[in-house]
Amino acid sequence: MRFQSRSILATLILSAVSSGAFAASHTVENLTIFAGEKAASAKDVLAKNAAKYGLPASLDNLVLTKVQDSLLGKHYYYQQMLRGIPVDRAEIVISISHKGDLLKVFNETKPVSAQADANAVNQLYVQKQITTEQALDKAWANMKVQHKLVAAPKTDLVWVAGPSGFQLAHKVNISAQMPTGGFVQYISTADGKLLDSYSTTLPRMSKGGERSLAERARLNVSTLDRQSEMAAFSAKLGKVAAAPAASSLAVAAVASGVNGSGLVFDPDPRSVLNTENLSDTSAASAFDAAYSTKTLRDLTVTNGVYTLSGPFVNITDIEAPNTAPSTTTNGVWTAKRGNNAFDDTNVYFHLDQNQRYIQSLGFTGSKSIINRPLNVDTDGVNGDDNSHYQPAAAGKDYLAFGHGCVNDTEDVGVILHEYGHGIQYNINNSWTGGDTGGMGEGFGDYWAASYSYSTANGKTFHPEWAFKWDGHNACWGGRMLNRTDAKYNASKSYPPHTSVTENGVTFQSDELWSTPLFQSLVALIAAGKPRENVDKIILEAHFGLGSNVKMPAMATAIVNAATALFPNDATYANTFRAKFEAQNILAGAVPPGNVISETESNNTTATANLISTSNTTVNGTISASTDVDYFKVTVPAGKTLKVVMTPNSSSDYDLELYNSTGTKLTSSTNGKGAADTVTYANTGTAAVVVYAKVLYYSGGTGATNGKYSAVFTW
Repeated sequence: MRFQSRSILATLILSAVSSGAFAASHTVENLTIFAGEKAASAKDVLAKNAAKYGLPASLDNLVLTKVQDSLLGKHYYYQQMLRGIPVDRAEIVISISHKGDLLKVFNETKPVSAQADANAVNQLYVQKQITTEQALDKAWANMKVQHKLVAAPKTDLVWVAGPSGFQLAHKVNISAQMPTGGFVQYISTADGKLLDSYSTTLPRMSKGGERSLAERARLNVSTLDRQSEMAAFSAKLGKVAAAPAASSLAVAAVASGVNGSGLVFDPDPRSVLNTENLSDTSAASAFDAAYSTKTLRDLTVTNGVYTLSGPFVNITDIEAPNTAPSTTTNGVWTAKRGNNAFDDTNVYFHLDQNQRYIQSLGFTGSKSIINRPLNVDTDGVNGDDNSHYQPAAAGKDYLAFGHGCVNDTEDVGVILHEYGHGIQYNINNSWTGGDTGGMGEGFGDYWAASYSYSTANGKTFHPEWAFKWDGHNACWGGRMLNRTDAKYNASKSYPPHTSVTENGVTFQSDELWSTPLFQSLVALIAAGKPRENVDKIILEAHFGLGSNVKMPAMATAIVNAATALFPNDATYANTFRAKFEAQNILAGAVPPGNVISETESNNTTATANLISTSNTTVNGTISASTDVDYFKVTVPAGKTLKVVMTPNSSSDYDLELYNSTGTKLTSSTNGKGAADTVTYANTGTAAVVVYAKVLYYSGGTGATNGKYSAVFTW
């Protein structure tokens, strides 16, 4: 059977491990967080838990497709197969720390009944199937492709899981220039019908709503001939392969050590000048004081010509209006806004700097995130007032920025927002479904705002604005980072750029996610914590996940990453948790925190073991029938203490709660093997000390038969 809990509220599950101690696990949606459990290997974890995850004991339906490294450990990605064909977006990911601790399991595998398997056999070997070419024709027509291809169309045979079982489909991926953009479509092999689809193009904003095939269908446009366009694209690739040195896509894979310089906005002209009285039509002289000269690092020099191609960024031409990248003969760019050369230098500087910042957080070597030349078109999107990231295999993905109204390339908010999409995709190329649309946009807004907040006027000039220069003007309204009135509703999903009304409050789906991230950053910096630590936590949390991630699961991953990266400073985890709870994304759902062992002698309140942080799991022992164990907790004002004590299956221990004067406040006396729970609400304005007491009633005692666990949260 698969994970039992798909609810927003976490469920604490206590299970004995071979050592006799207790390991805490905590499930939110399709993610389970562990604490105190060792893992011999990923395969061993799967074998021991096959029944829980609905997997065959042989594990013969899983194929290891990727092993990924991160700051905390390694992540093992297993693809579910059915009759030798992948079940699309059905993975189970096992995350193990560098010390051998089981960190988390992300499970999106699907149960396969005998009837479902029989139906799969029928579809594969009996039912008539349309050809790959026919599927391409269907998908091409569905998209109404009207712009040049940016990648060769790709098809794969997959299973699409649904309520009634599995349907065999051609998974067709077609990517064209904007505004056609890219889509993945699932075309039924039986009749060519569209089973499902999603956009692969991730724009800064969607005009008229979320990008969808339904929107494409409403357009009255002519469709390009598929065969001709595919032939033209193949011919173009052939020319590039024949003359790679002449290609604008030739990149510098290593640092050249040759630096140049150029004018940039850092982060944007409004922030630098600390004024809202600046618009796209302001006089050129109004921007003079906003420029700064920056070093453009590790440029490529060929025959005396300097190009903005380095180890992390490659400025090139990909999309219409097909503007050639700027070059110089001395490595100095002096262009200002209104000149494409300024767009080139502004984008090159900020992306190069941001990648070096990511590496400074520890994401290098096997832990790298886009540590390679990323192709960027600073004058693309067919000239539209928009920008986008186009996912693809490493080295073929790219960014493109438009020039409508304020050029998107003039605002670091847009530049780093789009880079944020690249960050997420390069960590998790299954980032689709669930709430990933709204979270992807929200993370992009946060990633840009994190940098802006670190600049000179970042904390004072509208820190709550996303896109301080490109938005919040006549061009478009921008988005906000302080929508604390936005509340999560578990019955809904949150696609990108979607207007949502909840309890009479209207907000953007993107803002529901960016707000708790940014407000956590603001609060933690105010508490003296460095921005670098906050960004490190959020990046690390993205590792070890697959598709169909919902906000509560992602929030749980972030709180858990904060706990794991900074085990001696609960400020990080507590701050993130509080901000997520404020938006109803987490409702008391907290991952396991500290795991400690009860120590003797603690038979009186004077010698009680101290529980200093919320969400602490204690592994304890009743050594004899006369043994009692006390634990001291200081409950903060306005918080409610909850203690859950679980005895071993053959014993009956009880749980009591006392105040500082020795008066019993409450107790729980459930039977053998049953958990006891006590709570205490501190409704006052000052912290209150209370004592939890575990005592024997019947059953086993001693190191082997006297085990129990107690979880303290508030």
